[in-house]
Amino acid sequence: MTQLRYLSTDAYQFRQQAVGFLRFLVAAGATVLFTSEGSQEAPDEDLQFISDGIMTLQIQDYGRVLEVTKLRGSSFRKGRHAMRICDRGLVVFPQLVSSGSPGAAAPGRICPAGIPEIDELLNGGIESGTVTIISGPSGVGKTTLGLQFIKEAAGRGDRSVVYLFEEAVETLLNRCEGINIPVRAMVERGTLAVIKVDPLLYSPDEFANQVRLEVEQANVQIIMIDSVLGYKLSFQADDLIRNIHSLCQYLKGQGVTTLLTNEVESITGDFKATELGVSYLADNIIFLRYLEIRGQMRRAIGVLKKRLSDFEKTLREFEISRYGIKVGRPLTQLRGILSGVPEFIKSSDDER
Repeated sequence: MTQLRYLSTDAYQFRQQAVGFLRFLVAAGATVLFTSEGSQEAPDEDLQFISDGIMTLQIQDYGRVLEVTKLRGSSFRKGRHAMRICDRGLVVFPQLVSSGSPGAAAPGRICPAGIPEIDELLNGGIESGTVTIISGPSGVGKTTLGLQFIKEAAGRGDRSVVYLFEEAVETLLNRCEGINIPVRAMVERGTLAVIKVDPLLYSPDEFANQVRLEVEQANVQIIMIDSVLGYKLSFQADDLIRNIHSLCQYLKGQGVTTLLTNEVESITGDFKATELGVSYLADNIIFLRYLEIRGQMRRAIGVLKKRLSDFEKTLREFEISRYGIKVGRPLTQLRGILSGVPEFIKSSDDER
């Protein structure tokens, strides 16, 4: 229709011709679909006004998007939806919308870590259908802790999926073999899928569509995203909060347990649970922390938030060895742990 505008002497004549032409086609029983190239120099609001439906196509940083802005006599899903033109034709990935329906998992079902000390911290474990953020600096053991929950779930026969945004799949498999987490065996049995997400290849809606297919077609009970920062960088997602919020709400509506690893920049110093503003999404927040004790770098684990039950308020030493994860007794003789430079509290039993 843009070409017809160039053939008209003025805007009024164009509107008269366009309306007459479209009325003729509709009177003949035709369903009319036309394209228009609107711009600031040549806007097409006049064509939009006489149309019954409007589909707007745009190009964003991460690819093409489609948005329905008008459809007379019918409802439609609002928002911008990712679109891809490929060898299969035109594929649209609608934004996820939580149905709000109860999930497949039984209400109140507990998903333990299988390590008594961690389960004591969490009052038995994390509840199914909740969102858990595992937060901490680089290399502290966030992915390993998440895989420990998945290992325990595999023993119950639950299926899990891990989406890697930073680490290579083979690197993860080899690393886990050395810490007594049989990820390769779980993959071979079909209780776990480890998927590497190529950076800058997908849009947030395309990734969410992949997750939806896993949940609805493969009956997945646990989804782990490693990590939130990798998610943001891979998708160039300016609206990180909206995208991750939609995904988490959808998974909660499906009764899926969600694990998000979140990296904080500071190794020691002032404590921060997250640095991307996603902590409000979490039903549970587990944090890992580096400590300097007598010249040695050590780790500690604690729980900051647990929405559905009480939890242990102490911190415990956290260690990863070839035998797996080892968690010690509460660090009650230390203060200033969250600063990363704890001090011993003198006691009658003296130092340990």
